[in-house]
This record gives sequence, C-alpha cells and structure tokens, in this order.
Amino acid sequence: MELLSPALGTIFWTALTFVLLLVILRKLAWGPLLAMLDERETKIRESLEKADAAQKETEQALARNQEMVEQAKKEAQELLSKSRKAAEASKEEIVQKAHAEATKMIDKAKKEIDGEREKAVEEIRSQTAELSVMIASKLIGKSLSAEDHKDIIDSSLKKMVGTN
Repeated sequence: MELLSPALGTIFWTALTFVLLLVILRKLAWGPLLAMLDERETKIRESLEKADAAQKETEQALARNQEMVEQAKKEAQELLSKSRKAAEASKEEIVQKAHAEATKMIDKAKKEIDGEREKAVEEIRSQTAELSVMIASKLIGKSLSAEDHKDIIDSSLKKMVGTN
C-alpha cells in the first residue's frame, strides 16, 4: 500500500525530476525536433509550390504547343490552297496556250490550203488557155500569133470568171 499513498518527498522529487527532464528535453530534444519538423514542413511546402509552378508552366507550354500546331495546320492549309490555285492557273495557261497554238496551226493550214487551191486554179487556167489555143488553131486551121493567143486567152478567162 505504500505505493498507493506515496510520501510527500517522493512526490516532490518525482515532480522535480519530471520538470527537470521536461526542461532538458525541451532544450535538447523538443527544440531541435520542432526545428527539424518546421524545416521539413517548409521544404514540403516549397516542393509543392515548385510542383504547382512546374505544372502551370507545363500547361502553358502545352497550350503554346497546341497553338503552334494549330498555326502550322492553318499554314499548311493555306499553302495547299495556294498550290491548288497555282496548279489551276498553270492548267488554264497551258490550255490557253494549246488552244492558241491549235488556232495558229489551223490558220496556217487554211492559208496553205488556200495557196495550193490558188496554184491549182492557176494551173487549170493555164492548161485551159493552152487547150483553148490548141482547139482554136485546129478549128481555124492556121497558127495564131502571140497577140491572137493573148486575146483568145483573155476572152476565155473573162468568160470563165464570169460564169464562176
């Protein structure tokens, strides 16, 4: 029962020892422990702030990246559109050049045909004149002079031109 009713001296020395132990622990253990806990809390807070800043920076970089991708898409579309327009213009130019060339070739061919026809008509006239002179000389029975030939040819040509 002595343990249940301690003596006043034991209570005093136990309380003094406890208080002394609290002071020593406060100086030697609690101070450094609390300082260490405060330091750790500060480091954790700083790490969280850095992580938040890094996350915001990453989000901003991602947004900038997205903008750059969108800009690149727009530029690619514009470039493609310009290329299509240039190709269409080139096609039109080639078609127009081909059409102009074909027109030139047709005109040249028509001129050549007209020239050949004129040559053929001229040759026919010449042969007709010679035949006319030959027929006339046989009919008349005599040779005609150069002047007579000319008159007969001119009159024959006038008659042929008048009928055509």
